Amino acid sequence: MKKYIILGFACAFALFATSCNQDLLNIPQKGVVAYEDFYQTDEDAESALVTAYAGAIGVFSASGSNSPAYNAFINAPGDELYWGGSNKSDNAPAQDINEFRSTFTTNNTYITSTYKAFYALIYRANLVIDNFYGENGELADSQVKKRCVAEARVLRAWAHMQLASFFGTPPIVDHVLAGNERPTNSDKNELWQFIINDYKLAIPELRTRNGKTDKDGAVYVTQGAAYALLGKAQVLSGDFAGAKESLKKVIDSGNYALVPGSKIGELFHGKGDGNEEKVFELNYKDHTAFGSGGRWYFQRNNSLFFRQMKAYPTIYLQRDGWGNNMGPTQKFVDAMLENEPDSYRRKAWICSYEEWLTEFDYGAKDLKDGVPMTKEEKLMDPNRGLNFQKRAELYANCGWFFTKFAAYQEDLVNNSTDNTDQNMIIIRYAEVLLLYAEACAMTNDSAGLTYLNMVAERAGAPTYSSLTMENVKKEKWIELAWEGTRFVDLVRWGDAAKELAYKGVTDVPYLFDEFYVRDTGGAQVTGKPHKAVVTLRDDGWGAQGAGFKPGKHELYPFPFSVLELNPWNEERQEGLKQNPGWE
Repeated sequence: MKKYIILGFACAFALFATSCNQDLLNIPQKGVVAYEDFYQTDEDAESALVTAYAGAIGVFSASGSNSPAYNAFINAPGDELYWGGSNKSDNAPAQDINEFRSTFTTNNTYITSTYKAFYALIYRANLVIDNFYGENGELADSQVKKRCVAEARVLRAWAHMQLASFFGTPPIVDHVLAGNERPTNSDKNELWQFIINDYKLAIPELRTRNGKTDKDGAVYVTQGAAYALLGKAQVLSGDFAGAKESLKKVIDSGNYALVPGSKIGELFHGKGDGNEEKVFELNYKDHTAFGSGGRWYFQRNNSLFFRQMKAYPTIYLQRDGWGNNMGPTQKFVDAMLENEPDSYRRKAWICSYEEWLTEFDYGAKDLKDGVPMTKEEKLMDPNRGLNFQKRAELYANCGWFFTKFAAYQEDLVNNSTDNTDQNMIIIRYAEVLLLYAEACAMTNDSAGLTYLNMVAERAGAPTYSSLTMENVKKEKWIELAWEGTRFVDLVRWGDAAKELAYKGVTDVPYLFDEFYVRDTGGAQVTGKPHKAVVTLRDDGWGAQGAGFKPGKHELYPFPFSVLELNPWNEERQEGLKQNPGWE
């Protein structure tokens, strides 16, 4: 019998032995091509590469419970957000990570889903590399095949880089595994060298972006993207001199720039797709060929919309629902207000409850008897604000919301109320500049101050008089909030135990609207204007052992289901060994 793969998806069908006449089972399938007849032409290489890109999209689309696994995976352990929900037990897998609860185990669905999604991406990338390169490059007999292999190398390196950042010593998988192979833990240094080498091997065969206006050059792996990710890997692994060299190539290329401060909020929406700040982003496109899994489903993949509100500003998605009420921590809000209370960035990143009610356009709801409402009238409007009859309070909300990723109405795909297709950023130019500034700060090179201040100045925030790691840390925390960098940074800087000490052991904020009378189910109002009133309460998890524990929580546990298939054998030194503290 022949093996078949679906065109464009490279999925081999399993073969099953039967006692019947095998020839009767050898029926040509329609819409597929035999495995041994694929992986031949330039067109095959392009098709297989599309599958690898789809694998990268699959990382972001993997579902852990009722939220996007990857979003919780990269952001929940940081100190920028409370991962809320309806109450202290809602969306438990994300809250377990967020507060390092005692119920945070090796069975965490968000960690498991993301771990497996990364290795699914690696598998797809290896299909391209193995079948179009060979051991010594003998199969890469055209420039197209060489480029496709190079792009797959970068995707594979990015997946390993993320795994290394969160798991420490995950297996290196540099080829399509045979059924009997059981990869073991990598050596940390060898893993980072593998990642760096993959980026370096890819660069010569990649295309370059054709200037700042080349939107297509932002959605496939270019030389600029590979140099940016290489520089990031070098920073993460401590090679700051190498990082400066790599990142400076991106800076000097002339193909990237920061968007103006007035457009900073567009970075995470459809109108910002492919703009000058995007070094590499995944191209989400609504198309029936991809099905629902190929779309940017905002509830799964953002979970950032404002829940339980009576009305929404016209710019935002007109949808409440289950959500997760992810909100900024008071710690982050205080830091941002102290640094830049009225900056472009502050207004694009976060808003207060009162700002939400009064400083956005609500369309016809802003009119009273045909006349625009004043701010005072909006604050007395019973048709806006928290829907008290649905929920009296918002759990884990300090009176502020973050707007940075909240889905826009215009991001919706046609004929849908849920699906949006704005692109997902892998790395943008602001991060390149901040990584370069850090590499300079770590090598006593004052040249990085210019690039640190470029980010601050664009934001409308105060600039810095000197290049210090403390200044780099602050700017990176604020600029890249909720973009998946904070927790990894805290760990590698040695700051995690200090900065995360409050998590799981202090009181949690609850938002109540003073407009209402408490404990009436919304039947009465006070006559007072809408106003956020925040109370702090012990949610009980601290007494059960929640909180960041040095020596354990710096790394995620390898998933139980993965270890079950490949358990560690101390005598033979085989299998996958669990991370410290999770045994």
